[in-house]
Amino acid sequence: MKNLTIKTKLTFWYTFMLVILLMIFSAFIYISMSNAMLQGAESLIKAHAAQVASIIEVENGNARFDEPFELTTSGTYITIYNSDNSVIEGSKVHPIITDMKPSFNVVKNIEINDSIWLVYDQPIYDNNVLVAWVRASRSLMPVGEALKNLRTVIFVAIPLCMLIAIGGGLFLSGRALAPIDHITKTARAIGRGDLSRRLNLPNIKDEVGNLATTFDEMLDRLETSFKKERQFTSDASHELRTPVAVITAQAEDALAGNRDMTSYREALETILKESKKMGNIISQLLMLTRGDEKKYKPVIEDIDLVMIATEVLNEMEGLASKKNVSLYLDSPNELHAMMDQTLITQLFINLIDNAVKYNYDNGWVKISLSGNKDKAYISVEDNGIGISDEDIPHIFDRFYRVDKSRKSDGTGLGLSIVKWIIDIHKGNISVQSVVGKGSKFIVKLPKYNGEEDLKA
Repeated sequence: MKNLTIKTKLTFWYTFMLVILLMIFSAFIYISMSNAMLQGAESLIKAHAAQVASIIEVENGNARFDEPFELTTSGTYITIYNSDNSVIEGSKVHPIITDMKPSFNVVKNIEINDSIWLVYDQPIYDNNVLVAWVRASRSLMPVGEALKNLRTVIFVAIPLCMLIAIGGGLFLSGRALAPIDHITKTARAIGRGDLSRRLNLPNIKDEVGNLATTFDEMLDRLETSFKKERQFTSDASHELRTPVAVITAQAEDALAGNRDMTSYREALETILKESKKMGNIISQLLMLTRGDEKKYKPVIEDIDLVMIATEVLNEMEGLASKKNVSLYLDSPNELHAMMDQTLITQLFINLIDNAVKYNYDNGWVKISLSGNKDKAYISVEDNGIGISDEDIPHIFDRFYRVDKSRKSDGTGLGLSIVKWIIDIHKGNISVQSVVGKGSKFIVKLPKYNGEEDLKA
């Protein structure tokens, strides 16, 4: 059974169950018919005996009748006896039946020469005195022939039904499992690397149809995931290759010949800058990887968002002043929430850093904080270069940059980390932007996060 196909197994079990049901049904029909025909014969023989007894007249203790009573045309034989068991009149029947002692009001089965007979004795009384009795006898051969014919029909019908069931089972299971074969072939093609293949089966609302739909949805997710993975690998390689190339070039140039201390210092500063950039990329990648693998355990505590935002703004004044960008904070005196302080600090740094880098000279960045009983709201708005509508859906993708030339100092991971931090706090972020006029990032976070809530 283990090596059989599903189609064969389904056909086997379908046929097996059908045969079992047919056998049970046939046995029930046969037994029911046998009992019904036997009870019918018994009722008939009693009725014939009663009919004859009803037309026999008794005078002076003797039975009298005007005509013979022979009901052989209906298959019942009648014999009339007087009180001393002597035959008065009757049909010619087998001597064994004729000579039997009477057993009144009881139907007896008598076997004669491999044939079964029913015998019934009907007494006739006059003033409670037995004056005569009637014996009705009937062969069960017609019943036996009818049951024999029924057995023949059953023995022919069951194998015929088996053949029909096998043929129908193979056909129906083949039709039903055809999508499974299609799924198998598609899976093999996908196993060879063709992730673009789809089942594209008709939208049938059954188990196989649901399986096919789920399979196609899974393939869509897999293809998207692999595309993102390839893009991520390509972008990561590009981002890391650039600082490595710069470091290598600077080192080779410095070792090529005698140079003054100023040139060596400039080379070392460039190497240090690119090393820090590469270290920053690796650090951010490790953070995102830990998040993807669910290995980061948030440390939830009561924090003041206003205090954190103020500290981050003070730290970033230097970066903002280099681009002549003004930083503003619009907030209440304090805004407490249960969150991970390290992650929320990183969220402020990344959003403000992003707003400063993609701003114009003499631009501004405004951070607004507010909240209600359940939620805290963080808004980071700038009047910088803005984001086009086609770029907005992708800005949280890893290594995605609005600046396709990659001339900025960004890594393309800042907003990806922001999105991960918001997700881990069960919040959400939205973006409003107009190209050339600026952007606004609006963050909504639940104020009361417990560690168990964040793990859910």
